This record gives sequence, C-alpha cells and structure tokens, in this order.
Amino acid sequence: MALFCVLVWGISYAVIRETVQQIPPLTLACLRHLFGALLLWPLTRGRFGARRMPLKHHFAICGLALAGITLYFGFENHGLKLTSASHGALLIALIPLGTEIVTALQKRRLPTAATWLGTVLALTGVALLVGQQDGVADPEGDLLMLGAVASWIAYTFGVNRFAGRYPGLLLTRQIMFYGALTLLPGMVWELARTPYIFPTAGAWIGFAYLTVICSVVGYDFWNRAVPNLGPSAVNNLLYLLPLVGVVTGVLALNEPVTPTLFSGGGLILGGVILAGRGQRTRARESCHAG
Repeated sequence: MALFCVLVWGISYAVIRETVQQIPPLTLACLRHLFGALLLWPLTRGRFGARRMPLKHHFAICGLALAGITLYFGFENHGLKLTSASHGALLIALIPLGTEIVTALQKRRLPTAATWLGTVLALTGVALLVGQQDGVADPEGDLLMLGAVASWIAYTFGVNRFAGRYPGLLLTRQIMFYGALTLLPGMVWELARTPYIFPTAGAWIGFAYLTVICSVVGYDFWNRAVPNLGPSAVNNLLYLLPLVGVVTGVLALNEPVTPTLFSGGGLILGGVILAGRGQRTRARESCHAG
C-alpha cells in the first residue's frame, strides 16, 4: 500500500504543476478533498454505519487535517505553481530525514553520526537546488515546498498516534472533510481575486486523478500503512518519490536536466539514504542488546 502511494504521489507532482496553472492552488486543494470525502461517505456508511466520535476526537482529527491537508497542500500547490515538478519531488525527499530527527528528539537521544552526516549532505543539496533558476524552477517555490515537508512530518506523527482508534477509511474521510472545510476560506479569497477561466479537459482529468487516486485511495492506503510499519519505516519509502517525480517531470513536462539537478538531487537522496541506514543499524543493535 505504501509503495502504491509512492508511485501515484510521485506522478502527482507533474499533474499538480499542470493543473494549478488553470485551477488556483487553494481551490484545487479544497475541491479535491471535498469531493474525495463525498466519494468516501457512502462507502464508509455502508461498511461502518453511523459511527459516532467524541467531540475531542473531532478536534484532534481537525488538527490532523490542518497539518496533512490544509498546510501541506497549501504549501505544495503554491510551490509547484512556481517551481518544477523535479525540484518539488526532490525536496519532498527530505521527509524521511526530518522524521528521523524528530523521532530521535522524541526518544530523548542524539541522532546517529550517519544521521548528522546525512543531514549535512541533504542540506547542501537543498542549498544547490534552491539557488538554481533554470527558467522553470524558482527559489520561492522551492522554499514553499520545504513548508510542505514540515507539515507532512507533523501529520505522519499525528496519524500514528490516532490511527488505531478508528478504521483507516473512516479516518481518511474525516481528515479529508475537515481539510476541505479549513481550506474553504482560502478558496473563497482566492476565487475573489483570480480572474475566472474555465479549465480545459486536461485540467479536469488531472483533478480527477488527484481526487480519486491520490486522495481517496492514496490517503486510505497511507493511513493503513503508518500504524503497521511505524512513521520512520513508512516514511523511508518516500525516498523513491523523487525518482518517480523527476522522471515524470522530464518525460511528461520536458523539464530541463541540469548538472545542478543531478548534484543537488544526488546529495539529498544520498543524505536521506545514509541517515536511514544509520537508524536501522541502531535499531538492530538495540534489538540484540535486548
């Protein structure tokens, strides 16, 4: 399930970049998750009935939606309107590294030497990418993508603490619904100041792909995978996202392949993989010690 998410989400960077040129970023995010929640509603009602949640759980789920949908897609959609799909996918690869650092802080232990070295390599790669202007990528868009990284890390840890209390599909529906509600004011503001242009058929196909495949199926699969694999293990699979994203951007959008893209992307991926191996080594040592 997590690998399926990696594939379809990797392709989504190119889809989002094209779609937000016609549908404004916050509007796209709001409608995508509103329709996603509506599609899930009859399915969850038939499978789980009218299951009630305590009020405090609704507030907690609203917080998850704020991090994983409102903030994440606010940053990502605006970022991909300004920068390339390749840059966006490579910067999102920082999520596993950030997850390892947060995990270490939660457990009140210092990150491993491999994590520190991986962090230095990855940040060097980020500096190379953010400083590049190739006619498609833009530093402002790259910085917005870093905001999406922070939002998704917060969301993943929140889901891990909350997911076991309700079926994954039901939790996905509620997160998407509250995400759409919290995005609604932004959509109204955006439409009030954006000249209206009716989207083309290609934009609607992109919207359908993002809604059904990436949001409905993808979020359900992700929310099932996180409690089974744990935040660190499942987020480590995200280092495959940039490979899919870069290939899609180059082949589908004719984005330029530059030396900076290779060197910056290589440093980011190398740092993430190195940090992940360091954490797995520590975990094995802890098991043997036990």
